[in-house]
Amino acid sequence: MEPHDQNDPTIPAPPSVVPSVPGGAPEPGQGPSVTPAVTGTPQLWLTPGPYLPRRDWQQRTRTLITSLTGVGGALWLLGVIAIVITGFIVSSALKTSTVKGHGGVIVPCNTKLTPDASAEEGTPVTAWSDKTDKVLTTRLEAAKTVQVPDADHPGKTVARCHLPFKFDKLRRDAVGYNVRIGDSAPQFVTTASLVKGAYVPVVPVTGGER
Repeated sequence: MEPHDQNDPTIPAPPSVVPSVPGGAPEPGQGPSVTPAVTGTPQLWLTPGPYLPRRDWQQRTRTLITSLTGVGGALWLLGVIAIVITGFIVSSALKTSTVKGHGGVIVPCNTKLTPDASAEEGTPVTAWSDKTDKVLTTRLEAAKTVQVPDADHPGKTVARCHLPFKFDKLRRDAVGYNVRIGDSAPQFVTTASLVKGAYVPVVPVTGGER
């Protein structure tokens, strides 16, 4: 075959060159596109709705909440101040309040004075506490006789005589007082005992205790 015969339309093309296309079918690249089948769960999308209303209630109540918070804080502060003031008043009242106390010195009923005659009717009694610089003074009164249970004979009583004394202004906050009968050695007596009534022993002063 001559070269110029390759373009001759009358010469049929070889079978391998002519594409095999069924009758009536579109040629490749010219037919409609095929969409692949959906195998997953179908999804539904709603159309956009109206906008949500603005939460303007927060702006309306913000001032009220702020005011209530401020009032609550002020009330709390006033409460604390009131508690402090109340505690101060109560503490001051305890420091300045006084109670009455009394006691006595036991003496023989026949003589009405101590064996060494250091305490009798009219003997001065002094008392002092570390809570105050004020010294309380009084005197022993006339002897009194009382009936008390007899320790040696249960069910019976025995007469006991004592020289009483009284104090009108014992400090309530004081734990106790040093009580001295005449020139004897001071004896520590609790305030509670003086309020109930305490017998104070007369201990002579020895050496440099005076």
